[in-house]
Amino acid sequence: MLRSRGYDVVSTHEVGMRGKSDEEQLCYAIENERTFLTFNARHFVPLTEELYEERREHFGIIISKQVSLSEIIRLAVKMLNICKVSDLKNSLMWLQSFK
Repeated sequence: MLRSRGYDVVSTHEVGMRGKSDEEQLCYAIENERTFLTFNARHFVPLTEELYEERREHFGIIISKQVSLSEIIRLAVKMLNICKVSDLKNSLMWLQSFK
């Protein structure tokens, strides 16, 4: 749905990352300069803290509650209309803060 609106997005299964560890997923996103959207706050908040402590750059981590796909799309579009790419770099954001 985001792709049909002109956004450059991929999902884990499209890039062969399904079933990979959280660390591998995050490394893929960093290597490919992608912002990462996840429901997994439990693991990705600490991973973001580790990146910060190690002074490693990333291209943004967005955490969402598990809500309907239409709600994720609505909030993601709202966020993308507000935030610049530079705002996402090295940031941890909560998708629901864009209600």
